[in-house]
Amino acid sequence: VKLEKAGKTYKGKSPFNNEKTPSFFVSPEKGFFYCFSSGKGGDIFTFIQEIERIEFPAALKILAEQAGVELSRGNENKKEQSERNRLFEVLDLATKWYEVQLRKNKDVVDYLLERGLTKETIIKFRIGFARDSWRDIYDYLKSKKYTDREIERAGLSVPKDGSGYYDRFRSRIMFPLMDARGRVVGFSGRIFGSDEKVAKYINSPEGPLFDKSRVLYGYHTAKSEISKQDYCILVEGQLDVLMSQQAGYQNTVAISGTGLTDEHVEMIKRFSDTLYLALDSDNAGIKATRRSVIVAYKHNMRVKIILLADGEDPADTIKRSQESW
Repeated sequence: VKLEKAGKTYKGKSPFNNEKTPSFFVSPEKGFFYCFSSGKGGDIFTFIQEIERIEFPAALKILAEQAGVELSRGNENKKEQSERNRLFEVLDLATKWYEVQLRKNKDVVDYLLERGLTKETIIKFRIGFARDSWRDIYDYLKSKKYTDREIERAGLSVPKDGSGYYDRFRSRIMFPLMDARGRVVGFSGRIFGSDEKVAKYINSPEGPLFDKSRVLYGYHTAKSEISKQDYCILVEGQLDVLMSQQAGYQNTVAISGTGLTDEHVEMIKRFSDTLYLALDSDNAGIKATRRSVIVAYKHNMRVKIILLADGEDPADTIKRSQESW
């Protein structure tokens, strides 16, 4: 929330609904906020609970991590928590590496710009590039003192027959997959080049951090806007999300390598009961739409279908005409 000084308090536009005149106030002295437009108020814990639509223990955990405070619980496995934190570090470092490689490769940057993305969107969503090398990211992470097991568990390397490892992602545009808090938990890699023998997209394998049934691409930037607009647009691909959010529809998310799951719907339902489906218009897309409607109806969601022109996906439509979208 962008805040400006107003006497002893700060004011800004409400993060809970759309407004033109600021009605959201924060008092550092008293340690609380109040939003006149929505009637919501409280301390930092209440704020996180309202913004993230979560219970107090989850809000406490988020704020403790932000402040560097260690929460101790009798039944918590500290070794397991430490291992998870190491995997988050590995994936964040890999993301930075891929981002640097993208900036060094003009052909890949030009391709993304030609598809309609802006440089701001590329940077915001941390898009990168995995070079056509068998041990690029592996060697880099080893030089940073991460173990073979950690690199493999992060989904970045594959064990060779016999001994050794090679990179899972090679010659691919890298789309980081993030959790609800914007932490990288995996990748979706799109092949760059004309090799028809390999899959167009490959995703990280499921592991300690990545569960495709609980990851929606773009969710970390979409959730507050889903709440404000009171509907969520669901698309199929990363480019569809990026183009839609770039065009002003920040309440857009995508499924990653799976169909719509109960867990996905529960994530969306935290912020809205209305779902707009904009899946591909081919036969596979129509089948996916039908399955998605059934899953959404199970959770009493209101569902609408966005009808796309034949052969177009949302990214195509937006590039052709934002007004049409």
